[in-house]
Amino acid sequence: MKKIVSILSTIFLLSATLSSCTDLEENPYSSIPSDEFFNNEEEFLMSAGRIYAYLVRYTCYRCIWGTISVSTDEAVSPLREGNQWVDDGVWRDMHAHTWNSQMQDLQTIWEFLFGGISLCNQILYEFDQSSVDFEAKPSLVAEVLVMRAWFYLNAMDLFGNVPFTTDFSDTSLPRQVDRKFLFSFIEQQIKDNVGLLQDVPTASNYGRVTKAMAYTTLAKLYINAQEWIGEAKWDETIAACDQVIGFGKLEIEPDYFTNFKVDNTSSKENIFVILYDKVYTSQNWWHVFRFHQLTLNSLSQQTYGILDFCWNGFAATESFYNKYDPKDIRRRQWLAGPQYDMSGNPLLMQNGEQLDYTPHITSLFDFSNPAKSNEGVRSAKYEYANGLQGECMDNDYVVYRYADVLMMKGEALVRQGHADLAVPLFNEVRHRTGLDDYKASDLTLDEIYDERGREFAWEGLRRQDMIRFGKWGEARDLKPAVSPAYTKLYPIPANIRKTNTNLKQNDGYTD
Repeated sequence: MKKIVSILSTIFLLSATLSSCTDLEENPYSSIPSDEFFNNEEEFLMSAGRIYAYLVRYTCYRCIWGTISVSTDEAVSPLREGNQWVDDGVWRDMHAHTWNSQMQDLQTIWEFLFGGISLCNQILYEFDQSSVDFEAKPSLVAEVLVMRAWFYLNAMDLFGNVPFTTDFSDTSLPRQVDRKFLFSFIEQQIKDNVGLLQDVPTASNYGRVTKAMAYTTLAKLYINAQEWIGEAKWDETIAACDQVIGFGKLEIEPDYFTNFKVDNTSSKENIFVILYDKVYTSQNWWHVFRFHQLTLNSLSQQTYGILDFCWNGFAATESFYNKYDPKDIRRRQWLAGPQYDMSGNPLLMQNGEQLDYTPHITSLFDFSNPAKSNEGVRSAKYEYANGLQGECMDNDYVVYRYADVLMMKGEALVRQGHADLAVPLFNEVRHRTGLDDYKASDLTLDEIYDERGREFAWEGLRRQDMIRFGKWGEARDLKPAVSPAYTKLYPIPANIRKTNTNLKQNDGYTD
């Protein structure tokens, strides 16, 4: 079992007992009882660490990860025979881009993001109110400020113009600000605080904000700037990536799958992860990492020794799977073809036929002709531990990797007409795939888009990539209609607008 830094283990336990305001719209506190202040360095660290414990909500399939994955071409959860995965049509609506402001999943995402912002504001308020001082305090403050910027970046990405406040004691309804305001705020917050952080992940700061994480977040801000604020910032993207590269302490793992093993703490490629542990993060059923249950047919439990019942849901779309060359080592992250148990025996379905995961999926949401239980290739990117039963997966979820930094810099160079300079960056990642190296002439934007899909499948990056490359609204597998441009933003949840009357709905949507 992987070793978690002891103080972060304590944080997971502490998060279950410490109360916090996690809704930006309701019940802000104007004061906190003095006995809740933290009075020494360890207690300050535990207070700051609540934000890392809070992040485990990210991979809940009814929160951000599920929504932004199924909204793209990399994932789908079709209605299957036996009326599996009906879920009031939410997975149909997410994949077909027919969502609306009444959907609970969108409200869950909103509450996660602004709950995180509010928690950061609370922690900063506590720090400011305490007279206790110690050498590492400015660094802890910087971590929380960068995390708040990260939450705001995600809110800006998904919802556009959003409510804004940095004052936990302010009881007024937050005002709505536009993307340009938020862009500048996020940029400045990172620049002002990155110098106080440690360079890269180590055993002592694993799972926490580092300079590498902050600069990667800044690169994400810049590479999407043309979409978010109408200004291309390719030079700035390159400069932010160069900061990460310049540390000289991160590297591409020779084995792609090292980054996703049950114990992936040793990865020299992973820049920022969300900590999961089958002991400390299994208490709240909704806030755990359960890719095995989301994607696998129940028969595949016998392949991995999984005791949890699997739900036979999420799969890759056929066209996304077909982007992989058969020689591409990364193709092994998908379970396709006839399936066997741990001893090599065929897995037999009720009709006596062998379970055979086929890339083709019959339909998205058709009660008269539902998808079959074996349709769609399934994810095995994250290593599945033998014996999983009622527990969170023990792998840490990867938010940012060094491969992304190299490929963002490469993309920015290509967009500036410098494919020759981008070649070594892409090939540094590609060397481990078993495929031929790129030549400059290979690096078209379409190829970069496809390569990013193959490299970062199910890592939460595809939505931004599809929008940035102009692919978001296109018709595709099980989504025949072209999406209106306004679907690049989700609607602000109707219940949130009722709570905060300062909020104007995104164009194209009604309550």
